[in-house]
Amino acid sequence: MSSPFRFASLWRGYTLYLLMLVVVAGLALAEPLSGQWLRFDRLAIADGQWWRLFTASWVHISGNHALSNMAGIALFAYIAGPSLNSVRGLLLLCWCVLFVGCGLYVFAPDLYRYGGMSGASHGLLLVAPFVSPFYGRRIAWLFFVVIVVKVAWEQTSWYDDMALADVIGGRVETRSHLFGTLAGVFFLMQLYWRRILRLAPSD
Repeated sequence: MSSPFRFASLWRGYTLYLLMLVVVAGLALAEPLSGQWLRFDRLAIADGQWWRLFTASWVHISGNHALSNMAGIALFAYIAGPSLNSVRGLLLLCWCVLFVGCGLYVFAPDLYRYGGMSGASHGLLLVAPFVSPFYGRRIAWLFFVVIVVKVAWEQTSWYDDMALADVIGGRVETRSHLFGTLAGVFFLMQLYWRRILRLAPSD
């Protein structure tokens, strides 16, 4: 198969993931203007700029920060494959992004500024192996346990949230990882609930 056909096949199967990468890269190149208008800013949100609850996940505090989260998106695409290149995948993405933004606004009153996809990525990576055509349930549950244990550790005093400051340009906001993970858990719960209802015998 010639390379144009391979590219067309890749685009069709991974459109959502490629668009995510393009948006993150484009907004990183548009800094500092993109950050000024799109990052999580508590005072601006309170003043009516509610879109920041959604857009905060798409802007980053440095080029390295953006690259690390683009790697997370690539991992999500690799695990999920074409299975989430769909309306369901778009809904999952929007759900995780909004859950993180709203969670930080409501439950992290001390946080005034935030940007980055890592919180939402935790939810995406939690769900991906469960719907992937490439992995069985054992691998999916192993992913689940690893992510939950990692996020739980990050909420303790043993985790140094400044350990990567020299690399990404700021503190790791571990609460975003917590909210992203919770978003993934809730999404999985509704998937399994719908499956149970579908399999239940009708009267």
